[in-house]
Amino acid sequence: GHQYQFVTDFLGGSAIGYLLGPGQYNTPDTDEYIKITQSQLKVRDGKYSLRINNQLEEVLYIDQTELVILDHPSEIELFPNERLMPAPPYPKFKIYATQGTRSPTLAIDETGKDILPLIKQVDRRYPDDFGLLPFKGYAEEHSLILDLGDLAGSNQVNLLMTAWIDYANSTSNFQASKAGVKLIPPYIQVKNQQGQWQTVIPDMGFPAGLPKTMIVDLTGKFLVPDYQIRLVTSMRIYWDQILINTYSDSPTFRQYRLSPQSADLRFHGFPREYSPDGRRPLIYDYNWTNPTAPWKSHIGSYTRFGPVTNLLQTRDDMYVIMRNGDEIHLDYDASDLPELPQGWQRTFLLYADGFGKDMDLHSSTHDFVTPLPFHDMSQYPYDRSEQYPDSPYHRHYHRVYNTRHISDVQSDIRTVRNVQAVTP
Repeated sequence: GHQYQFVTDFLGGSAIGYLLGPGQYNTPDTDEYIKITQSQLKVRDGKYSLRINNQLEEVLYIDQTELVILDHPSEIELFPNERLMPAPPYPKFKIYATQGTRSPTLAIDETGKDILPLIKQVDRRYPDDFGLLPFKGYAEEHSLILDLGDLAGSNQVNLLMTAWIDYANSTSNFQASKAGVKLIPPYIQVKNQQGQWQTVIPDMGFPAGLPKTMIVDLTGKFLVPDYQIRLVTSMRIYWDQILINTYSDSPTFRQYRLSPQSADLRFHGFPREYSPDGRRPLIYDYNWTNPTAPWKSHIGSYTRFGPVTNLLQTRDDMYVIMRNGDEIHLDYDASDLPELPQGWQRTFLLYADGFGKDMDLHSSTHDFVTPLPFHDMSQYPYDRSEQYPDSPYHRHYHRVYNTRHISDVQSDIRTVRNVQAVTP
């Protein structure tokens, strides 16, 4: 209730123009539910207050935000069904409940090294003895073998997997493709009747970006009463904690969804990157902010500073277009929420929908804000048979909101200085 702290990044799967290989681009996953705990978010002046900061060399197109309130008994934990998949279909919204989670009984890497101490708790220690290839985000194929213990009679088996990822970018995908190297997203194997490893989850998915927890459902996946699994990938994924959940009851919880009471776009700057323990990943100190960063900006029209509440109410392809250093101040009215019953707690999910575009030389239209993405497009970049909506509402939106023009890098620098001069 007194200051802001970093939670995590978001919309890691929303990139547009991201090159998978020569002439092949990704399909963006445009929305995400970001878990925020009761200890992180407190009521201040009757409001829940959050900040969305664009801190990288990217343009963000934020279309909608909501704050989802989940009130539930304190003995259970709730998690959204969120993970990044290499291709559609993307996970549908679902809430998983966990209780009495535990660690595997054994965990080794492909060399037989005991890595169980590294995955027991979230402590920024993780297995990282795999070889790295000379392409960002690429590693040599490697595996983890986990013995989940006796699961006989369990009606549900889930893994809670907390990790961060060093992403491949468009350039590394291009270079790897030219070298004949393919990235292998995580998949899961179990033992079959012959005692051999057999793939039962070919596309497991992975947490997107900085540390997050995803749920992997193993219910019904074991082929024999041998509860070992083998996790294989060639991505640079760093598993900080892996826990087993067998809680299968239907939990009691109350859900509320709040649209922003107010949203305001401002210039904030760049919270300092640092490591609290000398290990990666770097995180951000909101209370130590630099006014500039060594980033360029996409050329084009950005949303003007000021109120943007109307733009974030619905998913309608009318975005808050943010350049690096921009920040959205979000306030959600908490005054009508009921009191928590005795023995209950509150979990939050920030729902965000939108797109992002980086300035990688191998990404499509990497220097420009346009062409604007839209949710019904079949691909990005899209061809002449498709176009961004041209309704009277969208024309009015451009005319009223997108009036902050960046024509080149030098004018971008002058804009930053001007904003610094007038922003409290």
